[in-house]
Amino acid sequence: MQYINGWSIYPCEGEYKGAKEYGKDAFGTRKRKTFRGKTEKEIKLKIDKYEYEMATGQYIEPNKDTLVGFLETYYRLTKHNWVETTQSLYRMYIDVHIKPYFKEMKLADVKPIILDEFYNIRMTEKRKYYCKMEKKEKERAPVSINTANKLNTFLKAAFNYAIENNLLRKNPTAGIQLGKNIDFEPEVYNNTQFLKLLSFVHGKDEEIPIVLGAGCGFRRGEICGLRWKNIDFENCKISVEKTEVRFDKNLEKSPKSKASKRVIFAPPYVIETLSVYRKRIGNVNDNDKIVTKWKPQSLTGRFSDLLIQFELPHTRLHDLRHYNAVIMMNSGITDKQAAARLGHSVQILKKTYQHVSQSMDEEAAQKINITFEPQILEDKRKNLRVV
Repeated sequence: MQYINGWSIYPCEGEYKGAKEYGKDAFGTRKRKTFRGKTEKEIKLKIDKYEYEMATGQYIEPNKDTLVGFLETYYRLTKHNWVETTQSLYRMYIDVHIKPYFKEMKLADVKPIILDEFYNIRMTEKRKYYCKMEKKEKERAPVSINTANKLNTFLKAAFNYAIENNLLRKNPTAGIQLGKNIDFEPEVYNNTQFLKLLSFVHGKDEEIPIVLGAGCGFRRGEICGLRWKNIDFENCKISVEKTEVRFDKNLEKSPKSKASKRVIFAPPYVIETLSVYRKRIGNVNDNDKIVTKWKPQSLTGRFSDLLIQFELPHTRLHDLRHYNAVIMMNSGITDKQAAARLGHSVQILKKTYQHVSQSMDEEAAQKINITFEPQILEDKRKNLRVV
């Protein structure tokens, strides 16, 4: 047995041990640090590294926490910092994406290469899951680069929390490069397609969310959050005060930004459609919700089913909002007015509807060309006569 700076190094059951006692803790239990290795040299190297890291404040005691176990603790201790919808989103990340993949993997074993593989699988492979709402097994599509980036942002914050609490030395997300988010290109109906859709749902319950989306540019959550008290029939105004969202449960909350909480003049057709609908269903009070048959997710599903039923081209319920924006921009409504009606900032409006701006720019070029073309042809004729 050797003694070096308070460490005892000795053979034990075919290997070597290095041990040192540091007195007792508050409960009277002996504090002891032990290393194992195949040779004395290996033990000495481990001791030297440990002593150096202790002296420079770099040492982190190895822990046996699993990644999932740590994330559960992180979620429980920090969720009060997040709004309820963010809590639901992060809960979904843990339950749907992280638990099934990492299972019992130790927190200390999570490396950049493991995370790279995790994101690659999530972005390329379909997964089966049980849908409680429909009571059957369904297939989940691969996640988008945008979702992968959000997952990485969540894990990055969690690992930073682990570092602050001396559970990790380095953040494994630091070496991750997933690429930039992709701006979604909506599939916007033209007037003929939309009017065809409108004719199919006329007088039906589905007509209401469709005219609110296309006629007022409301989001799905805003449509589901509207109550009859938000409709000013006399002055043709609608106020957006609440939005309903869905993650693991349905939540009603205030709109996500100051701009989203707004009052707009509604097209007379929308007001008339709402008036007829209220009379048709009868027995409602001002505090009742307008759309009661569907929650946000089931409304999206019902809209998709309608398109299949009537053999219409694919578009999303949210794309009716884009349709509304296209009408405004093509009609010469200013960016500021359009942004206010949609609950956007002007900057977001321009970014979201770049494709519309490009289309309008091309149309402008054609109009300019019509102005120039007769003069160009006349000049060519003159040149021909001179020759």
